[in-house]
Amino acid sequence: MYRFTGARDLSSVKMMKTLLFFTICLIIGHMGDDADAVTGISRGSVIIHCKYNPEKTKESAKRFCKVSGSRCTTMTEEKIDLWIPGERFSLTDDKTLGLISVLIRNLTVNDSGTYRCEADSKSIQEKKLEVTEESCCGTSEEQTAYLGGTAVIRCRYPEIYNDHIKQLFKLQNGSLQSCFTPRSVIDPRFSLDENKQEQVFTVTIVNVSRHDDGVYFCGAHVTNNDPTKISYSPLLTEIQLHVTDQEQRDASVLSDLHVIIITVCVCLVLVLAGGLSVLLLKRRCKKTQGSGSSDQRSTGDNDEVVSSVYYATIADSGNTSLHPSAQKPLRLNTVYDTAHLPTNPSDSDFYSLAEQTKI
Repeated sequence: MYRFTGARDLSSVKMMKTLLFFTICLIIGHMGDDADAVTGISRGSVIIHCKYNPEKTKESAKRFCKVSGSRCTTMTEEKIDLWIPGERFSLTDDKTLGLISVLIRNLTVNDSGTYRCEADSKSIQEKKLEVTEESCCGTSEEQTAYLGGTAVIRCRYPEIYNDHIKQLFKLQNGSLQSCFTPRSVIDPRFSLDENKQEQVFTVTIVNVSRHDDGVYFCGAHVTNNDPTKISYSPLLTEIQLHVTDQEQRDASVLSDLHVIIITVCVCLVLVLAGGLSVLLLKRRCKKTQGSGSSDQRSTGDNDEVVSSVYYATIADSGNTSLHPSAQKPLRLNTVYDTAHLPTNPSDSDFYSLAEQTKI
C-alpha cells in the first residue's frame, strides 16, 4: 500500500513538472511574440539593444531587419563600428556579453514600424519603433571650451523620458561611449544636474583637457520598467565641443578687435568723403550763381551809362523883321536832351526836350 501510494505521488510530481515546463515555454513564447516598445525623436538617433544567449548564438551571423507582413527586409548587418559616417543603420555584436547594438541615425516618421534582431535568420527579439516630433530636441549645436576651464552642456528632453536615467554619450573610435553609468561616474570631472520641472539636465566638465574635444549626444537610459534589461537609448541632441587654449582665445579676440577697427575706419573715410563731396558741390553751385549775378549787374551799369542826360545850349534866332533897328540881346536857352538806348536796337527812337526862355 505504501509503495503504491509513493509511486502514485511520484507520477503526480512528474506530471506537475511537465505542466510547469510547458507553462514556462508558453510564457516565454508569448513574451517573445510581443515587441518591445521603442520611442525615437525626429531628427535624433536611437540605440536599440537585443540580448541573446552567447553560448548558443555566439558565432551566428547577426542582422537587423524591418518587418512587413511575412517578410523582413534587412536594414543592416554586423559591422566593426557602431558609428559609420554616411550610413543611417549600423549594427555591432558584443559576443562576450551577448548584446547586439543597433544605431539608427537621423530618424524620420517613416522609420516607425516593427524591427527584428536575428541570428542565422532566427528571431532573437522584436522592437516596435515609434518616431515622434519634438520641438525641444533633434538639433545640432556647437560650443567652445578652454583648456583648464569649465564646459557646460545643457540638454533638453521631452516629457516621456522624465522618469528615466539621463545620459551623455561621446563619439569615440567608431563607438558611442557613455560618460556615466547608472550607478557611478566614469570620469570625476563630469557631473550631472537635472531639473525635472523644466525638463532639462546639465552636464558640467571641469578642468577641460584636449581629450574632451569631440562630439557628444544628450540621451536617456530606458529600461521599460526592468532594471536588468536595457532596451534602448534615445539620442536627443548633438553637441560639437571645441577645446582651445587661452592664446588662441586672445588671438581670436584681437582678430575680432582688428575687424571692428577696420570697419570703423572704413565708415569714417566714407563719411568724410561724402561730406567733402557735398561741400564741393555747394561751392560750385554758389560760384555758378555768383557769375550770373555779376553779368546782370554789368548789364545794368551799361544801361545807366547809356541813359545819362546830356545838356546842350543853343542860340535864340528870334524874329527881327518887325523891328529891324532894334537888336535884342541874345540869351542862352538851356536845352535838355535825354537819350535812352532801348533794349532792342531796331526800335531806337531819340527824344529831346528843349526849354526856351521868353523875352
